Amino acid sequence: MAAATGMAEQSGQLAPAASERPMLIFVSDIHLTDALHGSSIPKSDVFERFWIRIQAARGHRPAHVCFVGDLFDIVRSPSWLEGSMRPYHAPGDALAAAVDGIVKRTIERERGFFDAIRSRVESGELTVHYVLGNHDRLLAHAPAARRRVWKALTGKRRDVVFPSEVVFEDHGVLAYHGHQGDPINHAKGADATIGDAIGLELIVRFPRVVGDLLGYDEPKLEDIDDVRPIYAVPAWVRQLGVMRRELLRPAGEAWSGLVEDFLSQDFVRRWMRRQHKLVGLDTGKKLRLMLELSTTRVMARGHDQRLTKLYRILQHGFDGRMARAGADQLANRPGLRYVVNGHSHFASMQPLGQVEGRPAVYFNTGTWRTVHQIGCETTGRPSFLPYDAMSYLVFFPSDDPLGRDYEWWTGAMVAHPRASGSGSSPLSADTNGSA
Repeated sequence: MAAATGMAEQSGQLAPAASERPMLIFVSDIHLTDALHGSSIPKSDVFERFWIRIQAARGHRPAHVCFVGDLFDIVRSPSWLEGSMRPYHAPGDALAAAVDGIVKRTIERERGFFDAIRSRVESGELTVHYVLGNHDRLLAHAPAARRRVWKALTGKRRDVVFPSEVVFEDHGVLAYHGHQGDPINHAKGADATIGDAIGLELIVRFPRVVGDLLGYDEPKLEDIDDVRPIYAVPAWVRQLGVMRRELLRPAGEAWSGLVEDFLSQDFVRRWMRRQHKLVGLDTGKKLRLMLELSTTRVMARGHDQRLTKLYRILQHGFDGRMARAGADQLANRPGLRYVVNGHSHFASMQPLGQVEGRPAVYFNTGTWRTVHQIGCETTGRPSFLPYDAMSYLVFFPSDDPLGRDYEWWTGAMVAHPRASGSGSSPLSADTNGSA
């Protein structure tokens, strides 16, 4: 394999010889956090289940795993709320120190997960690549935190630069997180995004404000962090109030107050002005409209069926834009046939036509965390199914005995209510597509 472009030299890794294509695995959106609740299954257990499959097929060479963004969720750490610093503030020493503290606590909290990876790297069974996403983009401004991450993953504490994309030439793969086409979660250069502010000021604050109104903490409220897509959050808040009547009023009051405060913040107002267009609905106007509606009709009466259809259309449209952007990338990158993204948390595999007479494919690697997926009841009201997801993409070694090129795996595990948090066997059901 030719060098993983933009990564091998920066991380000090040696690329395998071109005649020896190794196993290459992509995962994304694990969202390790220093404080928010995790999945019902420990990440270390999920990795061990994953590794059994990898070990059985990797051959005699090390497997390569590429984290395609958002291994860490730095933006949504509640620790930001303990002071005046915010993840969307300008980079500097104070921001870098805050990021390093979040990374340190996250690694300590997920020690079993990092130990499992590092032991395979140190034994020569695994090589690691790291691509930045939107939730861990602040690592670009925090060298000490990057060194800490690299030591946790590889056992080597050295200066590294994590790129925004990586090319694996021998596999014909271009990998990047995918948020580049999301105006809420991407900005030019490494600037802060409005998604940073939404994640902290609305999503992270919500359970705490409701808890203050209730007079006690309600753990169920932290599930708001698992809702995808993010614009379905108002519908999730409403469903929570419908299912738990005692939460309807405090949830509605908390959400309305948070939206009002959010829209009045200087950072948000400046962002809105930069989005302004004289004609039509620009991104800022759309966001304001969605949030303002969420404090009135969504919480009060809902127009549930219409809104549920809208969420579906928006999600399918977003996934389609990511695939089309991937096709555009391939048109300008001779020799590549595959585009790998994460970001949306919903795994997918879409054909993109032919490149040099062979199929080109777009992949979304989904997530390794809990997802609350939106659907609808028979009445049309939005409904959510929570499940622990696990998706990954594997390109097999050139000498795979079964002649496999790649496999795309996606699985979901729904925990029994009494088993939640028990660490039971992960992902009791999974499906895959293979070629």
